[in-house]
Amino acid sequence: MVLSIFAFGIWSASNQILFPKWKGITKDFLECSSLGERLWGKFCGNIRLTKEFEFREVSIRSFNGYELPGWFVPALANGVGFQKGVILLVHGGGADRRELTRFIPFYLNQGFDVFSFDLSCHGEAPCQFPGLSFGNRESVDVLSAYLYLSKKYQNILMMGSSVGATSILISLPFLEQVKGLVLENPMLSFHRLILDSPESSGLPHWMVQTLIELVTIRGKFDTLLSPENSLPLAANVPLLIIHSKNDMVVSYQHSIALAKLYSGPSEVWFPDLGSHGMVWEANQVEYEMRVRDFIQRNTNDRKTR
Repeated sequence: MVLSIFAFGIWSASNQILFPKWKGITKDFLECSSLGERLWGKFCGNIRLTKEFEFREVSIRSFNGYELPGWFVPALANGVGFQKGVILLVHGGGADRRELTRFIPFYLNQGFDVFSFDLSCHGEAPCQFPGLSFGNRESVDVLSAYLYLSKKYQNILMMGSSVGATSILISLPFLEQVKGLVLENPMLSFHRLILDSPESSGLPHWMVQTLIELVTIRGKFDTLLSPENSLPLAANVPLLIIHSKNDMVVSYQHSIALAKLYSGPSEVWFPDLGSHGMVWEANQVEYEMRVRDFIQRNTNDRKTR
């Protein structure tokens, strides 16, 4: 009986880790509750329905072997009088490209085209391997999107949240042409994420290790690919790391450690307010000021592609 209860509990915990969900939001874009709109904006960030932007449906070929759907929102077509480059928005785990729609007006106003897409097993993207891999497969998607954009733009920025930020950092050694990265609440590694979580604090070490092993086996990924291992291999791209001290999902201590690992140019901001992935909502004025200054310092003044 005890063994059965343990097996059920650890299997259920692995489900929550591999298949995180946002309340009132479904990955097929069909459901959007009032709670979902409070988190992601009108129609849960679905710009097909809001019709507030001129945009194109696009797809990119991932090295993972399938097409990833996305949205391309050009600055000039949306009434901005100049164009400086492009920003790639990379959503968090369990979310999809709609999550970061609320940032589109801000980046358009800075003169950047906006490119957002669904990571593997998220939104409308294919899912050949079940569940989240915490940057393992997702970083390959990020690198694929970067190579797609690098053929078209000189000024490339990236912004990612949580698993999105983590995936960007894993691919960082290959992002040679990127002018700057805006990174919200990244993690050191999947292993550290689980070890440092409040839920793990009262459990014996062997039980936590069993959970980690079960998740990686079910999710078909290992823990070698991580920002902790990739950051020492890069030093050229400027980083702006943003992490709320109030984050209960990924401790801001992860970002402190990441900044220390990076020998290249970096800035950190640890506001007191804002839950996981919600720093902008709690600190909008200062958030936009810091990001705007970071962009201006790290991109040239040319207003063409």
